[in-house]
Amino acid sequence: MLIVNPKRENESIEVKPYWYNYYAGYSHTFTQKIIETADLPDAALLLDPWNGGGTTTLMASVNGFSSIGVDLNPVMKVIASAKQTVKSDIEIINQKIKEITTKIEPLSRNDDHLNVWFDPLTVNGIRKIERCITGEAEYESTVDKVDALTNVQCLMYTGLFNCVRSYLSEFIPSNPTWVKKPKIDEDKISVSWGELKKQYIRHVRDMVKGISISDHQWPKDTADIRIASSSKLPLENASIDFVLTSPPYCTRIDYGIATLPELSILCVGGEKEIDLVRRQLMGTTTVPKEANSGVKKLTGKCVAFLESVRTHSSKASETYYYKNLSQYFLSLGASINEIERVMRPGSVFVCVVQDSYYKDIHCNLPEIISEMAESSKLKLRESIEFESRRNMANLNIKSKKYRSKNSAFESVLIFDKGE
Repeated sequence: MLIVNPKRENESIEVKPYWYNYYAGYSHTFTQKIIETADLPDAALLLDPWNGGGTTTLMASVNGFSSIGVDLNPVMKVIASAKQTVKSDIEIINQKIKEITTKIEPLSRNDDHLNVWFDPLTVNGIRKIERCITGEAEYESTVDKVDALTNVQCLMYTGLFNCVRSYLSEFIPSNPTWVKKPKIDEDKISVSWGELKKQYIRHVRDMVKGISISDHQWPKDTADIRIASSSKLPLENASIDFVLTSPPYCTRIDYGIATLPELSILCVGGEKEIDLVRRQLMGTTTVPKEANSGVKKLTGKCVAFLESVRTHSSKASETYYYKNLSQYFLSLGASINEIERVMRPGSVFVCVVQDSYYKDIHCNLPEIISEMAESSKLKLRESIEFESRRNMANLNIKSKKYRSKNSAFESVLIFDKGE
């Protein structure tokens, strides 16, 4: 396999520009090189158990392979499915744009989380556009709603995500994984219906440009994108030929908050459901009371790192941070066990992972994952390391108290499952 630097700043292949810019573990270029040099049979089935914005599933489709993408965040299923739109969908999208009118009756609710940032008239306008996307359908749950969406509807939702986020720039600080809230009602955003509609259509048309400049065409069921957990994959044993993925970083990124505007648009159950999604995601900053249960299952370098955290002199290391990181590693270990379970004998698992720090304690995540994988009977074939100067650790200014350099290393780990 040809391994190039996975980072997005090294992108040479621009696939569907103007798309949703979700923080991705690796680039289209990296994914393309991996897939085209992996010597896969034509009928190979690829898996990304942390599919996120859908780079793996998109590039699998581009290369003519079927794939399954799994992510617990319903927003990510919408975005990854949107990327599966092809040229033959453009006419349908253009027709849907023409149907956007002020006469649409939106579904309204008292606990609409969009009210946090926008005044009532603007929220009403956003919900009008959403009603145009979904039609008259109403859903009991967000999973039911998202599972019912076509790729075209997902593209139109992604356009709405982009549009809403464009108005929230003043509430998004240097850390892109956090979204602030206005302190008083007067600071809430107000956008006229005409301006909102114009801005939304511009975002959708920009995305359509990304489809029209490519020659990509594939059957609609080429990628199977699911809302599910990497630690409980809804797949048969030995059903996958190739796994390519990047797990959530061990840097306490709150992926629920990172997609809070999008969850606010999408979730049927309002704030309660948004909070539930946030708590379920791997790497969540929320810690359940039973977080320490199961820690005895962890071994080796993982236990050594956690013990260093637990005994660190800084505030809450022994309590909150120890529990938070224990929860992360338990989820990671369960996920690697699941990946091994669904891999066919002789198949390959490529994992892009970054090291990090807790205060001044180095978390060698590549080595921890390698140990976990080998205990699951996967054999490390190769490990390739790249320095990453742009990394999430540099967003935390307080970390400079513990160390002056925040360079991180990205590792591409290649595992084999025995015959």
